[in-house]
Amino acid sequence: MEVQKILVGKKLYSGQPSGKYDDGTREGIKSFQKDNGLKETGTLNRATLEKFGVALTDKQKLIPVSQNSFASADDSKAKTSKTSSSASTTDGPKRPAPFRAGTDQITAAQKMLRDGKMLTGGEDGKLDDATRDGLGKYQEANSLKVTKTLNAATLQKMGIALTDKQKEQVAAQAAYDAAKKN
Repeated sequence: MEVQKILVGKKLYSGQPSGKYDDGTREGIKSFQKDNGLKETGTLNRATLEKFGVALTDKQKLIPVSQNSFASADDSKAKTSKTSSSASTTDGPKRPAPFRAGTDQITAAQKMLRDGKMLTGGEDGKLDDATRDGLGKYQEANSLKVTKTLNAATLQKMGIALTDKQKEQVAAQAAYDAAKKN
């Protein structure tokens, strides 16, 4: 029901929020996924729930986010052009896929946070609540925007190298932001 309420607010679902996974809900989720750089599956995978801002259960938090959840350039080329009567289309730039830190980067960040007494948890490569809290403390102490996520700016400040793919994502996000300003 929570997702259906969000879809109604975004004008991507015209039914009444019922908690039932119907065709209208599936199509609304697909439109939302397309607009948010996710693979258009129509399912509520972890990446989609996080984009919706829906609080995850403890069990859901244990499920890693699959890189297959994100749209790629190949996906958009392979898809035929489909438009939903309830979804609006724009000719503006497409939002790039969200930035994701890898397990090794998360582990390195956790080690730094533990060494700096900003994390009491383990170094397991999982972006759990304790790690997010530690990241928030680190970001605040280093005059970074406090997001409690392991974003490119935080990785760079920590001296943790970005992958080539992440560098491309950072460049794509900068280009997107610049295009949106114009």
